[in-house]
Amino acid sequence: MEGEERINIQHPEAWELLVSIDDKQVNYILYTPTVANSLIVGEVARTDDSLQSLEDAIYDTPELLNEYKRVRVVINSPHFVFLPVETDDEVCQELVRQAFPGDDGDVAVNSLQSCGVKLAYMLPHGMGAFLGRTFNYPTVFHHLVPLCGYFKEADRGHGIAGMFLNLQAGAMDMAIYRDGEFQCANTYPFTSAQDAVYFALNAWRTNGMDQLTDELQLSGDGDLRAQMTPLLREYVKYVMPAVYPAAAMQLGRNAMQAPLDLILLALCE
Repeated sequence: MEGEERINIQHPEAWELLVSIDDKQVNYILYTPTVANSLIVGEVARTDDSLQSLEDAIYDTPELLNEYKRVRVVINSPHFVFLPVETDDEVCQELVRQAFPGDDGDVAVNSLQSCGVKLAYMLPHGMGAFLGRTFNYPTVFHHLVPLCGYFKEADRGHGIAGMFLNLQAGAMDMAIYRDGEFQCANTYPFTSAQDAVYFALNAWRTNGMDQLTDELQLSGDGDLRAQMTPLLREYVKYVMPAVYPAAAMQLGRNAMQAPLDLILLALCE
């Protein structure tokens, strides 16, 4: 993104900001629902995984600091648990702390009503307070929330089991559904396509999925999909690309350059 696009945001109160945070960088999209093809996609590198590096990355990016109509933040946290949707939030918070006793960070809870679960997760200590004082009443989500919600809709009506993979450089998101019901989800770091295939097939076997009838759908990085698809087809009959949400292209022609979790969240009005 060039400076000209940043300057053209004349009325930020009509725009929405979505930010994705992981240990290495901050990704973001800006758009206004009232203007076709308004989507702006950007990223900022972090020097390390400290809270100070996050503050520096955001404060050094002026277009993130306007008073936008709505701000939503996606956190890529590896420390999380899924719990039944009826579980009280305080219980969720206590259980995720018990699951990761070495993590002294903050706790957040998201509800995925469509999947019948809540997702409780850890944020680095002080991150919640920083987001709250930096952005205009931000809503915070774990990065699996929009993915699980979208893949649940993609699985609707199937009488079989389905595995959905979202591929990025160095990480693979996975969600599994059976007879329309959410089963599990996780994110796997990997260093090669072969490693990602191993994780996928191990989860396939562990969840008792059928090699001849169940489906495996891939989204995300095109090069990784091209590398993994023939390897997966040696073991699973139905391996296919996941359908990219057509509505995303109404946000902007560059929608496919943005992280999928941010695009899916932008479509959840």
